[in-house]
Amino acid sequence: MKVEFCRTGGVAGTRLTTTLDTEGLSPREAARLRRLISAACFFDQPASLKSSTSGADRFQYQVTVEEGDRVKTVEIAESCVPSTVQPLIEYLLDSCRARQKKKSS
Repeated sequence: MKVEFCRTGGVAGTRLTTTLDTEGLSPREAARLRRLISAACFFDQPASLKSSTSGADRFQYQVTVEEGDRVKTVEIAESCVPSTVQPLIEYLLDSCRARQKKKSS
């Protein structure tokens, strides 16, 4: 499974991105990522979860998951993240931050 994540927006307009491939993760982390995708019912989510109100300082998330022959991209406004998807977003954000720390070390 391959997961691409991008967060844009916010006050500073900082862009965070990461790509995770379960083949490159430890067995424990790969299983965790698979559980989060499954718990989020990711492949059942609509392609876009947008807010009816705009907010220039709000974050936007784009998540693409490739699993076998299935590929799905979901764009989500910060204010519209479903509770089932929130743990996945938090995991991906933590992954972005961890990779940034490694780069700056």
